[in-house]
Amino acid sequence: MPLLKIDLHVHTEVSPDAHTRTNDLPSIIRKKSLDGVAVTEHDRLNPLSFDDGTIILPGLEVSSADGHVIGLGITKIIPPRLSADETVRLIQSQGGVAIIPHPYDPVCECIKISDLATKPDAVETLNGDALSFTISKWLARRDSKRHHLPAVGGSDSHIPQTLGDCYTVIDATSRSVSDILSAIRNGKVHPEGHATSLANKWRKLKFKFS
Repeated sequence: MPLLKIDLHVHTEVSPDAHTRTNDLPSIIRKKSLDGVAVTEHDRLNPLSFDDGTIILPGLEVSSADGHVIGLGITKIIPPRLSADETVRLIQSQGGVAIIPHPYDPVCECIKISDLATKPDAVETLNGDALSFTISKWLARRDSKRHHLPAVGGSDSHIPQTLGDCYTVIDATSRSVSDILSAIRNGKVHPEGHATSLANKWRKLKFKFS
């Protein structure tokens, strides 16, 4: 089975601050040479599937009382404003994968791994949209090693141009959602990618205020 390249942190027009059209996802994914994405809208589910073999991992980005938590592979909404520990537990109780995104981005609602009593399944060490990309990457990698957590990557894309800036290479036994989630839990992953360009950061701001 070839390695899969999946952007694990993508927002579409279903999120109030994002502008990528859901119907455009397959063409963007092919253009970026990815196998698929995780659709992680803010506090809402956006179940999608396409007939062309594009991998879409169901998920959401939950606004816990302590910061954001990504849940992958879940089918029931996780209420916002619960504690981060309760949010992680609820994700895992559905058989989902709980990921702590952008733990060191100074302008995001961040959760520090050391503050959690409940162990998540992975930490996002590469986030393309992070303001302090290099420093955030270094600190998150340190946490990944210190807490023995798989390291993953995602673009945190809100516009089409940034999808795939960061992604995760996954050594799964098949293209099924369950096998991909199992590979993430078992650490058969490594993050790749780069910081979103200043031009695309500016483009995102223009979209936001237009």
